[in-house]
Amino acid sequence: MSREKILYVITKSVWGGAQKYVYDLATNLPKDRFETVVATGGNGPLVEKLEQALIRTIALPVLQESGGFFEVIFSLINLHALFTLIKILRTERPNIIHLSSSKIGGIGGVAAFIFKLSNFFTFKPRVIFTVHGWPFNEARPWWQRGVVFIGSWFSVLFQNKVVLIDTPDYRTAAKFLPRRKLVLIPNGIGEIDFLPGEEARSFLARKIGRPITSDTVLIGTIAELTRNKGLPILLSAMSRFNLNNNYYRGLTSIVIGEGDERKQLTETIQSSGLSRIISITGSITDAEKYLKGFDIFVLPSLKEGLPYTIMEAMAAGLPIVATNVGGLPDLITHKKEGLLVPPMNPGALGTALAELIENKGQRKMLGARAQEKVQKYFRFETMLTKTIALYRKPR
Repeated sequence: MSREKILYVITKSVWGGAQKYVYDLATNLPKDRFETVVATGGNGPLVEKLEQALIRTIALPVLQESGGFFEVIFSLINLHALFTLIKILRTERPNIIHLSSSKIGGIGGVAAFIFKLSNFFTFKPRVIFTVHGWPFNEARPWWQRGVVFIGSWFSVLFQNKVVLIDTPDYRTAAKFLPRRKLVLIPNGIGEIDFLPGEEARSFLARKIGRPITSDTVLIGTIAELTRNKGLPILLSAMSRFNLNNNYYRGLTSIVIGEGDERKQLTETIQSSGLSRIISITGSITDAEKYLKGFDIFVLPSLKEGLPYTIMEAMAAGLPIVATNVGGLPDLITHKKEGLLVPPMNPGALGTALAELIENKGQRKMLGARAQEKVQKYFRFETMLTKTIALYRKPR
């Protein structure tokens, strides 16, 4: 049996959930059945990890975040990226083009159509698009959301299948897209080599330059420092705690990650007098290894798909405090595996954190249930098997 060539295409090579998704699939497909190539923008951690795994990569123009009207339109019809991708398709001639990220979803679909047209439809690679959270659900001006919605609908015309990773996004898609194109395949994680809690806390203490004792309640998160992660809400919530109260005297919060908002977040921490309890470490290689050093995992996102960081925190047996957005309710049932709060609500976030800070028994109970759920329902082996079955399906 000849091998099928899969071309994965993703906008940026920074390390985040969509990049982990591509990496996990590209490096775990059976090599006797599939050849994998990854096209991505930039030369970040994704490229480094793929090259270490001996997966070939191809450079794409980096598509920047959209701001004004013309930037939004341009990001949808970026001709440089479009023609670069068409050239890649002509050279690689993949059997399957698997697109990840909203911007490349549209450009990649159009590029694939032009490629098929140039071959008079004698060579027709299948186009699969994975949605990591619909972009029109982001906090944008109404006109941007409208433009992005139309762009999302239009791009699906050029795709054979659309993979949804969480139930809410699947339900949204079913309202405006043909159901025959939709496939629900939740993300999954494999075994993680966690450091024991005390070792992880010692490592994190060295990173932030101050002690973390056994009495410290350590609230942590791993997130790209971008607008969608809602980290200013976390800072606002933390500023409400009375640090003279016995429960909060040893309180410490660590944000692991890098991104465009780091400078602004750092300035807010300093100007709000929070620098003695909140630290931003920047990116840490294999950050999930240190999760057992946390007491509580928090994710105050404005928009999500089905975040790996939450699944990894659940696997570490941590109680979760997160916003009720995207696929998070698929992972967390309120008061069962964690606490869910409305987005953009620092008061509700602070109240939920306080509940767990003050109740160690509840933290242990929620963490144990979270660990049991992720091990039972969100396994990488299941995700991989379903994805391979999708690749093998006829059109």
